[in-house]
Amino acid sequence: MEQDPEYAPYIAALVEEHRELAAFLAGADVTDPADAAALRRAVEELHHHIAKEEDGLFPASLTALTGDDWDLSIKAWRAAHPDGDLRPAG
Repeated sequence: MEQDPEYAPYIAALVEEHRELAAFLAGADVTDPADAAALRRAVEELHHHIAKEEDGLFPASLTALTGDDWDLSIKAWRAAHPDGDLRPAG
């Protein structure tokens, strides 16, 4: 979907949010009051980020992706998460 001009800007913004959060978490010191406050803000922003994925990107993927696209997506997810499990916990 990131190659589709309709979705590319939306996906690029989500990817950047992932990178920003990962960079922050890699260097955060929660004993530092400034970092602790930044972490609280990041959690609030994460709520909005998840909503953009669950309410926007994921539903759009149901109509935008072909069967082959889904196969490629699952293959990429498994490569990125070799110990992962696609089934929900529980």
